[in-house]
Parts: sequence; structure tokens; C-alpha cells
Amino acid sequence: MAEIDAAGPNPFDDGMGNPALRSGASVDFEAAWREACHGRAIPLRKDIGLKPFARFAPWMAIIEPDKEKPALPYRLVGSGFFDFFGADLTGMDYLSLVDPAIARDAYDSVRALMAKPCGLWQFTPVVEANGRRTDYEYTIFPLARGEGEADQILVYVHIDLTPADAMPEVQMFEGAAVWRWIDIGYGIPPLTAPFF
Repeated sequence: MAEIDAAGPNPFDDGMGNPALRSGASVDFEAAWREACHGRAIPLRKDIGLKPFARFAPWMAIIEPDKEKPALPYRLVGSGFFDFFGADLTGMDYLSLVDPAIARDAYDSVRALMAKPCGLWQFTPVVEANGRRTDYEYTIFPLARGEGEADQILVYVHIDLTPADAMPEVQMFEGAAVWRWIDIGYGIPPLTAPFF
């Protein structure tokens, strides 16, 4: 897996400079995605069933990248995102929520992930309205509405909130602090700096 870490101290390493490990939830999400493939390179959207993805559903989203311009509109959004943002994100462009300096890189990394195909795992710093920075774990895989090439992505965001935590008000998503391509058997893109 290719990997890049942001310059400076890495809040995701093991304290000895080794890269972070994926959460169990991320690994389980990948296993559910692989099961949904049913022998194909990528699963069909209709195969993303409620039962195998139930535990992930509140924090899952389907994004359908625009092929004509850099835009990543949400097509389906889990209830956790509604609770988080206080609004339905369906139809909203994900890129409107990210640091404009990395918007094109985010779009290009998604297009590369769909073309190869492969997965992407990362920690993304989020700036909250109160100035606090929190880090979210993303796990992303390609998806197809019908037979053929990937035309959507399935995103799972793992946020470790305790019941006492209030939902933070997000101001902006920054570029990934740590990321790795996930080789699903078709190699990984030559792109060396994806941001999502």
C-alpha cells in the first residue's frame, strides 16, 4: 500500500514513527464491501444490502463524481451525517466542505480510485466551528450503478464519539494527515498525494 504522512508530528502513529493501523470498523467495512462484490471487481450498488452494512449505514455515503467538472455530489447519505450537519447533504458537493486548496486533489484521487479500481483509507483532520481539530477515519471503495466501470464511491466515516460528546459543528475538512491506497487485486494508482 502506498502511504503518505503529513509533515510534522503524526497523531496517528504508534509513538515510534510507525504508521497508524486501521480501526476494526474500517477493516470490517472492507470485508462487507468485498463480500458484496460477488466475484466482480467492484460491487453493484444494488448489492450494498442493509443487513451486511447495517452497523456502518449511519456513517456511510454514496458519492457520484461529476465526469465533466470537479464535483463530488452526495447521492445517498446516512443518518449520522444528518445528525452531524443538521441537514440532509443529498445533492451537496462534498468539495464545498473541503479546504479549497485541496479540492482538485480530492476530486482527482476519487477518479483515480474508480479507474484502477482500489480502495483508499485515511485520517482526515476536521476544523470545528469552535476552533478544535478532530480527526476522522475514512474508508472509501468504488461502486457501480450497473454492469461496467465504477461510477460512484462508497464512503464510510468512522468517528469515535462517546455518548457524552455533543455533535460538533464542522467548519471545514482539511487534507488527509495519513492515507493509504488499498490494493484489492488490481494494483494502485500512480497518484502519490490523494486528499479526500
